Amino acid sequence: MAAYIMAMTLNPNAKKQHADLPHQIDESMNAFARHGVHVDQLFATLGRYDYLAMFSADDQTVAFKVASEINGLGLLETETWPVIPYDDYQQLLV
Repeated sequence: MAAYIMAMTLNPNAKKQHADLPHQIDESMNAFARHGVHVDQLFATLGRYDYLAMFSADDQTVAFKVASEINGLGLLETETWPVIPYDDYQQLLV
């Protein structure tokens, strides 16, 4: 399994278009489950992104499918990064 972080930003028009925003966000998050992906942690942030999801997927194709589905719903715009633990990264340098 590969680890990923998905950074998500609300579409600028989302707040105007969706009266029940929390429910719509939950519906977007269901894309993970539809592809058999478990979200390890979901955070709301005060920074550049509105939400960060930490998840593991079988491969890049599955991560692409989840991101594409979430983007296609039009509520959230995503940016997905493959990640490895810092200790593993350090081992690559020796």
